[in-house]
Formats: sequence, structure tokens, C-alpha cells
Amino acid sequence: MAGKNNFPKLHNAMWPGLVGRGSPEIPAIDLDTMIKLTVDAEVDGVKFDGIDIFHAAPHTNIDFTDDEVKKFAAKAKKHNLS
Repeated sequence: MAGKNNFPKLHNAMWPGLVGRGSPEIPAIDLDTMIKLTVDAEVDGVKFDGIDIFHAAPHTNIDFTDDEVKKFAAKAKKHNLS
């Protein structure tokens, strides 16, 4: 009997929202938009399980506090992402 394969988990990287961007002509894609694009993406019923953060401004502050980490984790959890 075939079962659902839960591995490997499928994560979407957040770096494409930043790398090569940031100029007025090609602005960075904010983190909330990147998360929404990730949540909305689906191919043949397969969706992303989580996100991989690119730890760089403007998505994250390199010196972020514990509270900022918790806020980010809550945002991912709200969208059922790990």
C-alpha cells in the first residue's frame, strides 16, 4: 500500500527577494510578500512546508533580538510554515 511521503520537506528560499535587488529599478521583495508567494505556490497539490531565511536586510536585522526572532517564528507558524 502506498503512503504519503513526508520527506524530504520542501522549503522555499527567501534570498531571491533580495539578491540582485534593492535599486529603484529592481526593488527588494519584502518578506511578507515572499511568504505570501510561498504559501500560495502549489504544483499538483504539493505546497511548500517551510521557508529558509536569508539573514540580511531588509528581511532581518543582523543584530535582531530574541523578541524579533519569536515574532518571525510566529509569522511562519501562522502560515503553517516551518
